[in-house]
Amino acid sequence: MKNPAKPTVDIRALISSDNFASQVEYALDGLFTVMHYKRKRFYDKQYTLLYCKPTRSIADTLLLDREVLTLIINVDEVQVRTIHVAQEVINDSKGRLDPSLIIIVHADKMGDEKLRAWGREQGYKVIPIYRAKAGVLPTSETLRRTLAQDLFSQDPFLLTGPVLADTDFFGRRNDALELLRQLKAGRIRSLFGIRKVGKTSLINRIVNLARESHSSTRVAMIDCSVDGFNKLSATEALKAVAKVAKLASHRGYAHISEALKKTDEELVPVFDDLWAQNSATPLILIFDEVDYITPASPIRPHWRKDFNTFWREFRVVYQEAQRMGASLSILVSGVSSHAFRIESIDEIENSVLHFIPEEYIAPFARDASKSMIKDLCKRCGLTLSDLECDSVAETCGDFPYWMRLAGSYLHRNIEINGRPRAIGIELLNKLLSEFVEAEGADVARVGLEDLRRKSSEPVDLLLHAITVSQISLGEGKLLVRYGLAAQRAGIVKVSSSMIKKAAESLRELPEASVINTRLVDTPITRENPVLLPQEWAEELAVINRRRNLVERKLREFIHFGLKLSAQKGENWVDKVLKALPEKQRIELSALSSDALLNKLYWLNLSNIIIKYWSSFESSFGDKRRFETAMDLLNDRPDAHAKIIDFADIALHRRELNWLEEKLA
Repeated sequence: MKNPAKPTVDIRALISSDNFASQVEYALDGLFTVMHYKRKRFYDKQYTLLYCKPTRSIADTLLLDREVLTLIINVDEVQVRTIHVAQEVINDSKGRLDPSLIIIVHADKMGDEKLRAWGREQGYKVIPIYRAKAGVLPTSETLRRTLAQDLFSQDPFLLTGPVLADTDFFGRRNDALELLRQLKAGRIRSLFGIRKVGKTSLINRIVNLARESHSSTRVAMIDCSVDGFNKLSATEALKAVAKVAKLASHRGYAHISEALKKTDEELVPVFDDLWAQNSATPLILIFDEVDYITPASPIRPHWRKDFNTFWREFRVVYQEAQRMGASLSILVSGVSSHAFRIESIDEIENSVLHFIPEEYIAPFARDASKSMIKDLCKRCGLTLSDLECDSVAETCGDFPYWMRLAGSYLHRNIEINGRPRAIGIELLNKLLSEFVEAEGADVARVGLEDLRRKSSEPVDLLLHAITVSQISLGEGKLLVRYGLAAQRAGIVKVSSSMIKKAAESLRELPEASVINTRLVDTPITRENPVLLPQEWAEELAVINRRRNLVERKLREFIHFGLKLSAQKGENWVDKVLKALPEKQRIELSALSSDALLNKLYWLNLSNIIIKYWSSFESSFGDKRRFETAMDLLNDRPDAHAKIIDFADIALHRRELNWLEEKLA
């Protein structure tokens, strides 16, 4: 996008004659150029309309290709109709104005939050700028900081669960199309890979593409992690698959949890009934989280003997479908491919050997990694060079989820004021090193632990690979398939610092220490999207580590806050002791100041800050908000066998983000 053209002389004259509009134009200088000026009445109120063209850096950062509306309303109390006026102006602009971003200059002391909230309700991002009726606008520099906070404070890297939005789906668009094309042709495909490599996101993409396609492709989703399914015997499970296939044949899409609610009388579970329909429309059976029905199932030991029986019978069904001319295809997804590539199970021939292909979902190609990193960084006002993107991708092994976590860490630890800005390779490498130490190694270790529970072979090979400089391709091909090592010129080498650090910590843990049971026996279905600590171990590990870092910062914060605010002759250590319960005060009174601080934990720190709020109010601002954050984060899901869900994860993240920002 080219730099904005200068407005015409006539527009310049009009703006110059309007003192308020001139102030706005001056404040936006360097960020936007005013291209159109107009004054108009709406609802008996006078509004000033400015069409502002973003500079190239702002346009690239915010992905803008149109002008942005700046609305000026000089009233003491703004109303929701201000948003309606903006909406009307944008609609009447015939595509000239951006449909999602509005700048509103107002004179309502309480207007900022109201305008933001009303904008969210209507699907707009509103940037409010307060200017008192008799006052002047903030300086250009102050306004830049305000705009940076509004434009770049949101973390675009964070996602809870699989990718759903099209704008967040990177790197595998063509893979999804090609995989769907082959499934429509009746192929058998598989997706094996460690946790968080993107299997479920890719499957969701395939399902959405199938449901949107004009060929009316039918999809039956068998989520093997659903307790109601994996607790079944081989025969009962095969009946359940027949039921969900029958539902999908009528509806176009069906989930196993729906089929489990149907009795045999309601829906006769016979595959022959499907073939009798003689439909040319493809039917895709997707087995996700297949590890739950393999001999290595973490919760259902009966699948050690039922695995062979189930797949032997299912193979007969598939072959019969081919003979009957029915278009039936299969997609199998899970962590470990071990059960599908060994020759025998308990000395019985493996019925699924060579039936399910050994295929893996690899981490992103490097160009795809760099594209995702650049795009998401731009959304929060950070600019990375190709070399810097390489550094992030290399650190994270090109795993998309890990790169998102690294990007989120960069976003949280780089000052928002002054954005858009470049990071610089020196600062970037320093932050990446901190990320690996603080969060990344824990996340990678959890993925490796999960893989080792289901198949120790690749993890044992990885532990060997990190002790040598390189291994041969023949020896290390399994690591390459899982994306745990990179192949270069016929050799295999572990290059990701996250994987190296995680493997080193894993080597120190005995295999028996790995948890292999559910903490709570609660069914997980679409209607009951409960998450268990074990299943969200990556999220919980990151939250726990971030919480510990905040706890450490709070100790230092209290030390300096009380020391600076202490009156003459007052000792900050005495103030700390006064805020503690009597028993704890007696126990800690003999300790040095440093030792005392290290004995203070979450609730102590919260109570001290609240007791001496006047010393900390300028940093935290809202006392009730601080108390809410500290109370919620004190309820630690990582320390208890308690049920958690998407909202719990999101709430903990939000409160941590708020505290980290205030302590920065």
